[in-house]
Amino acid sequence: MFFQVEVTTHCTFTCFYCAGREMPQRHMGWPVFEMVLGRIPPGPHSVSLQGEGEPTLHPRFWEMVSRVRERGLAPTTITNGYELDAGRVAAELPTVAVSIDTLDEAEATRIGRLKLPRVLANLDALSAAMGPERIRIMTVDYGQDLDPVRRFVEAGRFGQHIVQPLQGKDDYARRYPDRVTRGGAYHYRCRFLLAPVMRYYDIDGREMPCCYIKDTSSFRSIDALAADLGRGVVPPACAGCREIMH
Repeated sequence: MFFQVEVTTHCTFTCFYCAGREMPQRHMGWPVFEMVLGRIPPGPHSVSLQGEGEPTLHPRFWEMVSRVRERGLAPTTITNGYELDAGRVAAELPTVAVSIDTLDEAEATRIGRLKLPRVLANLDALSAAMGPERIRIMTVDYGQDLDPVRRFVEAGRFGQHIVQPLQGKDDYARRYPDRVTRGGAYHYRCRFLLAPVMRYYDIDGREMPCCYIKDTSSFRSIDALAADLGRGVVPPACAGCREIMH
């Protein structure tokens, strides 16, 4: 099972598609983190310290990594690569993901992904320190030409390349309304509710079935989401989500 913990909403970038830029900018408190960690059962689980911010900005990020490892769990994260201690990442994280949307510096700056040459240099250092096979490249597909990034991933022999489309949920799409095309109808079934695929803990420690709920004002509980969908009602927290549409 996969667990994801939102340790901060602070970030060094201003990506246009990121819901986190509209959230209060703060770090997860240590007592909340310890509470969340205590709710994760023992086992061969991966725990990703990531949310709507740059995780390594948390002042106790590496302490969090150590606590995850002490519990016998596998820590990982997704970083934008701007501030990166390649040696420490290689030594303390079994795997890591780096976000790269484009190799065009002007385009990267335009969409809020800053200092691309520095990010790529840090990625080179990271690849040398830990081996490219332990690194995943994450790309958001917002309509750009993806071929250069795909060739870059293949040439670098990185372990995995994950391309994610823009999320159509209401609490995301208001940042890019001109890029959202909705079709089909709701089928009222969510894989995150049908089976425990993952658990997401937001910065306040609230447990949710997925990482897609950013406006939590209407969120009550995982069971309440399942009950609503079971009655053929779309919960406000899930409105527009591609996971329940076809």
